[in-house]
Amino acid sequence: MDVTDYTQQLNAINPYLSLLIFVILVLSMLALYFLPSIIAIMRQHPQKWLLIALNVFAGWTGFFWIGLLIWSLWPKEKLIAFQNGQGWGPYQAHDQTQSFNGSAYTTASPAETLAQLARMRDQGMLTEDEFTKAKERLINRL
Repeated sequence: MDVTDYTQQLNAINPYLSLLIFVILVLSMLALYFLPSIIAIMRQHPQKWLLIALNVFAGWTGFFWIGLLIWSLWPKEKLIAFQNGQGWGPYQAHDQTQSFNGSAYTTASPAETLAQLARMRDQGMLTEDEFTKAKERLINRL
């Protein structure tokens, strides 16, 4: 096999190899562009449709894309408490300053807080799953 045969074989494979590399690069770039949307869908983000729309129409700007990526990775909190039948909002963190029925549970003992959670569950303000999660958070805080 001489140099001309090798060059002819390389030229015969080259268009297909170039096309394959091009397709892989395009798909990789699309996946990178839509990374915030993919993360939001996989994490079941509460506002995934807004995030996807912003990613499609404004994600081409670098800073906006970084903001969308951070937003899609931002930790989400579940609602565990209700006051007057209305939720506190999907992004309200449930820290030690919040209260159940107006009384701060940071000053209450864990037993009182657990009793209050049980009353809220019995009144239908909390589901069994929400009660279990709140009880686990209370226990983990000790």
